[in-house]
Amino acid sequence: MDRKEFLSQLGIGGASLFAATCMQACSKDNTAPSNVDFQLDLGTNAYASLKIPGNYVIVQGVIVALSTSNTYLAVSSSCPHQGVQVQFQSSQNQFICTAHNSVFTSTGARVSGPAPKGLTQYKTSLTGNILRVYS
Repeated sequence: MDRKEFLSQLGIGGASLFAATCMQACSKDNTAPSNVDFQLDLGTNAYASLKIPGNYVIVQGVIVALSTSNTYLAVSSSCPHQGVQVQFQSSQNQFICTAHNSVFTSTGARVSGPAPKGLTQYKTSLTGNILRVYS
């Protein structure tokens, strides 16, 4: 093998390694959970914060928040861009991915940013202290 052939092979190997690394880095699980159906007991310490407007918790891939208008919101917690966990921004009544500034409405619709689509919205119902989140 001469020097030119060696450098050519080295370049192909380096490019392959780089591509594999990039593909692995971009393969975060950013899919929304399906068939969601769980209950949160707001009377327990773990979920009592959901009685205060502006607070949120993340359970089973779903971010559940109490808006400042006392409405329970539930959307997928992974940003569709790169799977980073979103946060609830109560002052604007919206969800935001702080990694790349994708912004979503209270129903999960995409407002801005690199996210290719919105967050999946889930239904909520409150009976006494039991908050049910479901598809």
